[in-house]
Amino acid sequence: MGVISDGNSYGVPDDLLYSFPVVIKNKTWKFVEGLPINDFSREKMDLTAKELTEEKETAFEFLS
Repeated sequence: MGVISDGNSYGVPDDLLYSFPVVIKNKTWKFVEGLPINDFSREKMDLTAKELTEEKETAFEFLS
């Protein structure tokens, strides 16, 4: 589910809207912690975070 990345344990920078494994209980979500990440997945996650960071910075440039 796409959520704000603040406080995640997956090494994704804070303040991004990023897709994470989550559980929802009583209308509250929380990160699923401790899932193993292989090298291929880590590389793709890092590239995605980099791209999202660049897109966020570009959007802020247009807004300022």
